[in-house]
Amino acid sequence: MVSGLPEMLYDDDIWLDDSHLKTYAHMLFAGVAHMHATKIVHRDLKPANLLISSEGILKIADFSLSRLLLPTTTADDDVDDQRSQCYTGQVATRRYRAPELLFGSVHYDQSIDMWSVGCILAEMQMKTPLFAGDSDMEQIAIVVHNLGTPTDETWPNRNEMPDYNKLKFTHCNPVPTNELFSDFDELLVDLLGKLVLYNADKRLNAQEALLHPYFFNEPLPCLEHLMPKPPKDHRQKIMPKPTKVIESLEKNFSCLYKILDETL
Repeated sequence: MVSGLPEMLYDDDIWLDDSHLKTYAHMLFAGVAHMHATKIVHRDLKPANLLISSEGILKIADFSLSRLLLPTTTADDDVDDQRSQCYTGQVATRRYRAPELLFGSVHYDQSIDMWSVGCILAEMQMKTPLFAGDSDMEQIAIVVHNLGTPTDETWPNRNEMPDYNKLKFTHCNPVPTNELFSDFDELLVDLLGKLVLYNADKRLNAQEALLHPYFFNEPLPCLEHLMPKPPKDHRQKIMPKPTKVIESLEKNFSCLYKILDETL
C-alpha cells in the first residue's frame, strides 16, 4: 500500500476535513462488519494497521493476531452457546486494548475490536491517542480516570476478570463524554460513548455503528472517489529516516583502531 492512516493524519501537506474523516470511519466500520460477519476477530486494530491505497481507500491489514471465533455448544440442547471460547488475553496494542483484556480476561468476543475502533475514531479527531499509557498499569489508571471507577451499573461482570480484584481503586467519577471528547461533533460524541464502554455487551457492533445518525448528518461522508490520494512512496517520505547504526559503528571502530595504533 502507498500509505497508512497515521501518515495521512499527520502529514501537514494533506488536508483532511470532517467529511474525509467520516468516510475513513465508515470504511473502517464496513471492513470490521465484514470481518465480524465471518466470525473473525482482529485483536490488533490500531491506526498503524490501517492502510490507504493509491485511490484513497482504507484497508484493514495485519491479521497476524486474528482468530476465528467458534462458539461452544451445550451438551443439553446441542445449540450454539454465544459465549466465546478461551483465548489468550495478551493481544491488542496497549493503547487500543479493551478493559477486559487489560484485566486479563481470556473469554471475550468481537466487542474488543469495537473498543479499539472507538479509540481510533477519537485519535483521528484529536491527532493523539485517546488513552496513552506507557505500561499496563498506567493504561488502566488512565482509562479508570476518564471512565470512572467501574461499578455494578457500568461493568456488571468486572469481578470475573482474573486480575480485577488484584487492584484497589480510589473512587473517581467519569469524565463527561462532552469533556472527554471536547470540540467533537455531538453525534460523534454519542457514537464514541457507545463504543468506549466498560461493559462489552453494551458496545455497538459494526453494523449498528454504520446506521448511527453520525453518518447521515452534515457534513456527509466524502464520496470515495473524491478522497485525498496519498502521493507515491508516501510512507517512506513521512516515516523518520532510520539511524545509520552500522555506519556509526564502523566510524567508531575505525577511530578506536586509529587510537590503538597510535598508542602501540
